[in-house]
Amino acid sequence: MKRQFLSLCVLLLLVMMSSCGKIEGDEIFVPLPEEPLQPWSLTKARDWHAAQPWIVGCNFFPSTAINQIEMWQSSTYDRETIDRELGWAAELGFNTVRVFLHSFVWEKERDSFINNMEDFLTIADSYDIKTMFCFFSGAGDYLSHCTLGKQLDPIPGVHNLAFMGDPTVTNDDGKAMPERYDLMKRYVQDVVAHFRTDERIRIWEAWNEPGTAANREDITTELLPKSIQWIREMNPEQPITVGIHSPDMEHAVFDEIALTMSDINSYHNYSGWNDAKNTYGGTIIGMKHIALEILAYGRPVICSEYLARGNDWQSTFQNTMPFMKQYKIGAINWGLVWGKTNTVYPWGWDKGDAEPDPWFHDILLPDGSPKYPEEKEFLREITGITESNK
Repeated sequence: MKRQFLSLCVLLLLVMMSSCGKIEGDEIFVPLPEEPLQPWSLTKARDWHAAQPWIVGCNFFPSTAINQIEMWQSSTYDRETIDRELGWAAELGFNTVRVFLHSFVWEKERDSFINNMEDFLTIADSYDIKTMFCFFSGAGDYLSHCTLGKQLDPIPGVHNLAFMGDPTVTNDDGKAMPERYDLMKRYVQDVVAHFRTDERIRIWEAWNEPGTAANREDITTELLPKSIQWIREMNPEQPITVGIHSPDMEHAVFDEIALTMSDINSYHNYSGWNDAKNTYGGTIIGMKHIALEILAYGRPVICSEYLARGNDWQSTFQNTMPFMKQYKIGAINWGLVWGKTNTVYPWGWDKGDAEPDPWFHDILLPDGSPKYPEEKEFLREITGITESNK
């Protein structure tokens, strides 16, 4: 993420753009356009940001869906739960939800997928909530695990068991299937073409956490910049972003592609704003370090994942949101209602089905009541909700 990584990223992109056929090794890379479309100007990005409220909300799955397939496929799309739970989000003062799509559902039942997106946007809009749709994800399983119909059942204590990675371009051995790349382009461009002027959509996110899956880094290196271009070729009125999460040498190329090709920038961080000590005496590096680094690029910034309660992480609404509001950094926490994703449990939870105290992510119990009433009060206060908004 440091500035010195930029030259490395530019060199990589130039090699990719000029390559024809094979480069070093056996992998075949499809060259980028000779003149890639450019991100929004700083002026356009800042004008867009000035017209937005402070963006605040959550990552959203209905509590009845364990992953993107269960959320979007026709047999399990749960309009009633979505309506109820987005209403609860509005009661907290949230004006934005970040929602993951999945190419496999589009591939298998395109019309139903688009119709369900339309319906979701209609419901969200009825609560004055806009949507940030995310196409691909480095985190999660991938092609060989995709199937319509019955999904895995949650296992008590297991965090986010069945979240699905995307794009679906790998075989059972994790090897790239370049013959599916064009299908991914058609998926992205079909969706964006349908919604490119839709004011109910706040942001398009090309890729969540690029580089998370080590066995897909070559694919990500090639397809991350292309996915941004696929969206941009459709000339959407909404800005494009990529959610980065690891400011280190291992992810430097992905971070620089994201930070130099996005219209607005976004990041993930699960610590409090300031540095702190964990229960073992180690230092938890505060969110402010990555936030201020990304703000220095001069573009609007969204924190599209945060909130990890507990001594080892110490990320709460109270110790992050006031600072994000001060800098007008969008604040989109992970999770709303405890449901099938089981993200109330921390990563690597080893205490079976015992309910963690405190919860890791999420805010509400299945009946809509807050796990921590003081959090609901804080959220309503910082977002400016009044009694008349109930």
